[in-house]
Order: sequence, then C-alpha cells, then structure tokens
Amino acid sequence: MIPMSLKQSNHYLKSASARRAALRVTAKTSSAVEGIHAPFAKDKSADLPADAEAFTAYWKRRVAATAR
Repeated sequence: MIPMSLKQSNHYLKSASARRAALRVTAKTSSAVEGIHAPFAKDKSADLPADAEAFTAYWKRRVAATAR
C-alpha cells in the first residue's frame, strides 16, 4: 500500500473551496459547543479573513478585546 497524505486520501480536502467550507463548518460547530455564535451569525461571511495570517490576527484582536 502506498502511503498517502490525508489531503490526498480525503476527497473533501482535495479542492481549496471544499477545504474552506469544511474548515468553516468545523469552526462553526466547535464554537457553538462553546457557546460562541456571533462570528457565524447570518451575513457575517463577508467579514471572513482572506488568509491564515488574517484569521489569526482577527482572533487575537477578539481575545484582547474580551480580556477575562
């Protein structure tokens, strides 16, 4: 058997758009378990970060703004 990466073997991860959609669903459901619904409210998709760095910066700003 030839070893394959997860990205190669999982058909849901093969296209960039499918990966993006799967990541959003995963983040949304995981956040809902924690009681965080606001970032995924209706019409919030226009505010999605463009890349991983923007995503990280966005969440760092949110954490800093809600210091506990």
